[in-house]
Amino acid sequence: MYFIRHGQSEFNVVYSVTLQDPGILDAPVTQRGQQQALGAAKHLKHRHLNHQPITRIICSPYTRALQTATIIADHLGIENIMAEPLAGERRLFTCDIGTPLSELKARWPKVDFARVEKDEWWPSVNENEEDIERRVHAFKQLYCDLPDEETTCVVSHWYFIFTLTSKDTDNAQIIRRDKKGIYHREGL
Repeated sequence: MYFIRHGQSEFNVVYSVTLQDPGILDAPVTQRGQQQALGAAKHLKHRHLNHQPITRIICSPYTRALQTATIIADHLGIENIMAEPLAGERRLFTCDIGTPLSELKARWPKVDFARVEKDEWWPSVNENEEDIERRVHAFKQLYCDLPDEETTCVVSHWYFIFTLTSKDTDNAQIIRRDKKGIYHREGL
């Protein structure tokens, strides 16, 4: 299984300089973030010339993750993108307030939103470490160790990936989970 942090978002640009929440709701990716997503897709495509190709993408329902997942899916020719709220970011900043499900469905008609159960799907209050750990545990119970794990790519966020793997990630950084459940950095 591959875990990819979304490409650079508008929030990332401002926060990396000011360390202040810029107040951007559900921050989209920047042009650089789009290029980073394409770079991750190219890495996955090149890597899989000698391995099984990615067959499905699971992604957080936040705009920046959906944009990144769509770029990767388009480059790899994957039709199967599933939005999964468990893979969402830890709610801490304004950018972690999502877009209502009804709007997401209109923007991404090809994405499977069956796992998103309500219009306001994101956490209603800021999450503590135990909250994100519970979501990561639930995600692992559902998706890790499935027969198609090796061909699944998950597009998510820094806190989710760090909580799962204990590895710091840059935007569009790839972390691979091997058959033994060990996590390795790839690409970038």
